[in-house]
Amino acid sequence: MLTPNFRIAHLIAGHIAETLTPEEQQELHAWRDESAEHEHLFQQIRKEENIAAYLYDTGKFPKEEGWQVVNSRIHTSLRRKQIIRILSYAAIILFPLLIGTMVITLNKQQEESQLAHTTQPVTILPGERKAMLTLGNGQVIDLQQTEQMEVNEDDGTTIDIDQTTLSYQTVEKKAKSQEVIYNKIDIPHGGEYSLFLADGTKVYLNAMSSLRYPVRFTGDTRTVELAGEAYFEVTRSDKPFIVQIGEMRIEVLGTTFNIAAYPGEQAYTTLVDGRVKVLAHENGAEVILKPSEQAVFNTETDDFSVATVDVSLYTSWINGKIHFKDERLEDIMKSLSRWYDIEIVYKDKEVRDIRFGCNVDRYENINPFLELLEKTEKVKISMDNKRIIIQSRK
Repeated sequence: MLTPNFRIAHLIAGHIAETLTPEEQQELHAWRDESAEHEHLFQQIRKEENIAAYLYDTGKFPKEEGWQVVNSRIHTSLRRKQIIRILSYAAIILFPLLIGTMVITLNKQQEESQLAHTTQPVTILPGERKAMLTLGNGQVIDLQQTEQMEVNEDDGTTIDIDQTTLSYQTVEKKAKSQEVIYNKIDIPHGGEYSLFLADGTKVYLNAMSSLRYPVRFTGDTRTVELAGEAYFEVTRSDKPFIVQIGEMRIEVLGTTFNIAAYPGEQAYTTLVDGRVKVLAHENGAEVILKPSEQAVFNTETDDFSVATVDVSLYTSWINGKIHFKDERLEDIMKSLSRWYDIEIVYKDKEVRDIRFGCNVDRYENINPFLELLEKTEKVKISMDNKRIIIQSRK
């Protein structure tokens, strides 16, 4: 496959060394006339200012006696006549390899250039306000596709709906139905949403989360069921506000806290303000948290550990930030995969345990975060549509 390239290399080398026969000169002219690329290659090779670079590249090939001579002479004299003599000597020894290599390299560069012009850079956009609301009668409403509207439940509760927030309004009169009506809101990958419950409590829901709740609170408690992550600003009342999460529950009167309890993962309850009691169903274990404390529920041991934390790290998502400090890369990417709706692939197992921190805009595309990660010089990152491939930089 390289034979034609070596032939052209021989002709160009002979042209520079002025050793071509008339037939070879004609052959070279014919090759140059075949295309603009051939002529461009010829002109680039014959430029005197490129000669040193060509000769340097031969260091990639086995060193021969001829190269040693050319190298020493190139570095001891720059006069034109001596360069021509050097080239005459080097032509037979080196140029076939050099020019053949250049032809291959230039062809590869042209292919890469063409690919660059036809392949658009991958941009992974952040999540947005979207959710699915299931009413008491089973009707499902796509909240992302719904403009401002009002829905009435059978007990007289009014639900004000727009593309960012739900708001439940109850009337102080006898309900049309005595049955407790539940609604459920589901947040998909790459989504978030917020709602005001009937008691005025505000709930922010993160990606891949769901909340089941009564449209009006009756009885002695205000109980909701959560899977995933939510930030609660609970309205103070004599009725305890209870969040049921799998094998545990949280009880409060009026307070602000964040819960991250995704299936299969440890559950984190972080108290911002007020006081909460966190209980395990299985063994009755419980802890009472003070502001800036976090309880971690271990699903394997059904027990809690408590620590004082920087609450801003665990609530930054409601303020439009992605904020981590000295966290395992796998844990960070697990959180980002939910928000950006992406798949993470690890080529090397050890990169999962790299500790990393960042504070970037949650509503930007993911590129600024990936740039920060690569600046650690610990990992290499590639992207294939919505797959992010991470490997060790060894």
